[in-house]
Amino acid sequence: MPKNQSVQERVSTRVAKGRQAFQRKPLLRFLGGRGAATLLVGAALSLGGLSDAMSHVHFLVLKDLDAVRVIRQGGRKDKVLARWSGTFTGNAVYKLSQLLPDRYVSRRLSLFDDRWVSGDTLMNPGSHVHGNVFVEEMTRINDAIHRGFFSASMPYGDIIHAKAAKYDVDPLLVAAVIEQESKFSHMARSQVGARGLMQLMPKTGRWMGASDLYDPEQNVDAGVRYIKYLQSRFDGNLRKTIAAYNAGEGNVRRYNGVPPFRETQQYVKRVLSNLDKRNRQLKGWEKVQEQGGGVASEPDGSLTIR
Repeated sequence: MPKNQSVQERVSTRVAKGRQAFQRKPLLRFLGGRGAATLLVGAALSLGGLSDAMSHVHFLVLKDLDAVRVIRQGGRKDKVLARWSGTFTGNAVYKLSQLLPDRYVSRRLSLFDDRWVSGDTLMNPGSHVHGNVFVEEMTRINDAIHRGFFSASMPYGDIIHAKAAKYDVDPLLVAAVIEQESKFSHMARSQVGARGLMQLMPKTGRWMGASDLYDPEQNVDAGVRYIKYLQSRFDGNLRKTIAAYNAGEGNVRRYNGVPPFRETQQYVKRVLSNLDKRNRQLKGWEKVQEQGGGVASEPDGSLTIR
């Protein structure tokens, strides 16, 4: 690339190359035109516009056996701004970083030793580093990847993912509870009067803000909010949270753990089994998407990989 090109010309060249890559790469076809355009144009133009302020800053995308890290180089220390684990997500970040200007971003494979990285400050993928366009774009794409899994692999997946994000609850846990409670039937009703996808009692539903428990969005919103409440009451303990969802908060406190009720003990085992199954499905889906394949969901919420 000629050295006398302006920032705008270099950006235009990168965008043109990105369009060509979009036609060739299954990954970019999966993200869609909007996602790729946001990444290429938003990140490139924003970085270009900040060229003066960032004249002493460079980003390194480091890929090792376990994860992909985004490292800010500049100043006294290198700093890890974000970290993504997982086969598909990590590879997606690394591949997409190749479309960004070399002036700001470089890539490195480090499969054996990354001790040279100092001052690590790790972030969860859902966190944001304000003002860092590259990390924010990667975070947005990572969120889109997971949202795509829920949309493709189970009924009401879009609602489950959205409500879980709203209340900061693991969406796979929400799906595992719904599968056990109603098998994804929004009109389900138990003998004791629990209703809807997450089988909430009317009193609990009203407490959590739902007026119509047969409405999937209201039901899931109230159910996820209730899970969040239970997590806060039991310091995030997974088994106690699941047990309390079935047997009530008071019983879990009375026995300081899963109550000795056969129904509740079986319930906890089945929800944990569902959770493990969904985690394995997510990993399988990531591998298939990386290879350009597809998935289909069955009426009972099971996942079929094609």
